[in-house]
Amino acid sequence: MDAGSRWDAICVGAGITSLAFGAQVVKRHPGARILVIDKHGVPGGYATVFQRPKAGAAFDCSLHKLSGMGEGGNLRRIFADLGLDAELGLKVPADYFEACLPGGAIRFGNGVDAFRQALHERFPHERAGLDRFFDEVAVHGRNGYHQFQMMDGTFEPDFAQLRYAHKHLKHVTVADALAQRINDPWLREILAATGIYVGGFPEDLGYLYFLHVVYATLTQGNAYVEGASQRLSDVLAARIVAAGGHVLLGTAVRKILSDDAGKVRGVATARGDFYADRVYLNAAPHYALRTLFDDRPALAPIRRKLKNLKPSRSTTTVYLTTDAAPADLGLASTETMIFASGADASRAARAVCDGDEACERAYWRDSVMEVTNYHALNPSGGRIVCLNVLDTMAHWPERRSPAYKLKKARALNVMLERLYAAKPGLRGHVVYTEVSTPRTYERFTNNTDGAGYGAMVGTDLSGHVFHHAFPIAGVHFLSAWVAGPSYEAAFGYAEMKAKQWAA
Repeated sequence: MDAGSRWDAICVGAGITSLAFGAQVVKRHPGARILVIDKHGVPGGYATVFQRPKAGAAFDCSLHKLSGMGEGGNLRRIFADLGLDAELGLKVPADYFEACLPGGAIRFGNGVDAFRQALHERFPHERAGLDRFFDEVAVHGRNGYHQFQMMDGTFEPDFAQLRYAHKHLKHVTVADALAQRINDPWLREILAATGIYVGGFPEDLGYLYFLHVVYATLTQGNAYVEGASQRLSDVLAARIVAAGGHVLLGTAVRKILSDDAGKVRGVATARGDFYADRVYLNAAPHYALRTLFDDRPALAPIRRKLKNLKPSRSTTTVYLTTDAAPADLGLASTETMIFASGADASRAARAVCDGDEACERAYWRDSVMEVTNYHALNPSGGRIVCLNVLDTMAHWPERRSPAYKLKKARALNVMLERLYAAKPGLRGHVVYTEVSTPRTYERFTNNTDGAGYGAMVGTDLSGHVFHHAFPIAGVHFLSAWVAGPSYEAAFGYAEMKAKQWAA
């Protein structure tokens, strides 16, 4: 491929939304030639794996539950349209998650009926509040789930329901909404736990959006891709290449090129300039506006809007392997949520993060920790377990500094001790560990706010329209920053943009 070449479209960043977009465009328009450029050495962005051969492990950076994989699910439909369901192996877990509370554990079967029944049995005194919650998931979560079909006219909502939701549910947080419906703090903690899938604590997320997340993950089915997320990314990249496109890796985009008339011309890279009349950005918009565009006055309103676009929380992750099957060591569920304190206590801890010690306590010790047992999903992939807590960049020092190394060691110790407290059979059987921090995500994705999930969908959505009426014609924004976090949102937004290709 030569510098100076012209393409039908250029995607900046080879994250999952770029790949999903490109694969859907070439499926709909076989002659379309798409160039995808990324500074990283493998395609996929967060949807990648990293290898540790000496540990016999390939760790997945991002892939947990894919929502919408059941009958009628959006992601299952898109996978079927692309023929991915035949090319990829999918694993449907038997359990939704196991909740580990100080007073004991509750194992929830997969699906809304199993989850609801288990909660009714454990919290019979909260039946009225639970019924109200699940009714709201069924009605308002369903409407939110079909947002893209609503926009293209293929889903007709009940407008009275929409008006009610926007007036009473949109501008209240998950924490406040659950407090109005549920008295038991542990039940509130359990119901809010799935917020970790989209990078938000209960006090961060808007309740209406959260209902959509619960509907997607619990009602519309969930599954994991066999071979991890890299398998999915590689398949999509191959579709683009097979259609005459190219995925250019190890190459950072330096600038977006545009002419004096305000039309995009292409991109500048260390390997030269490449040209197209359409450029799709799959990158954090704060980074893109600060780094990839010249400082022209027309972009000033966009920069002002971006101040209201709040990033989701990042994560601190411990990847580990064991010397025996995790199930034989007491970790039987595919996913486990470990709660350290009541909802009110954990929220109070997060509210006073004014120093290293307070932040470490709040994020690593007092908030929910999610554990994925990858061995239960794919025994041939190794005895791999992954621990996740939500975190922020703010209290992490620069990488490679002595303070950074000490902080990583503290994070590892705290998170492992929480795992051992909940699952004591694992103690003494963890043989390899590695810690990923918000600084790690910054290194690989240029996401300088450190978020692993794009934009926070809270109660103020004014910043989410930053890209509307973008003053350089031909520039489009992809990714979770405009569509909401999760693979399903990424594929759904990519589908919508692919449908607009011929416009």
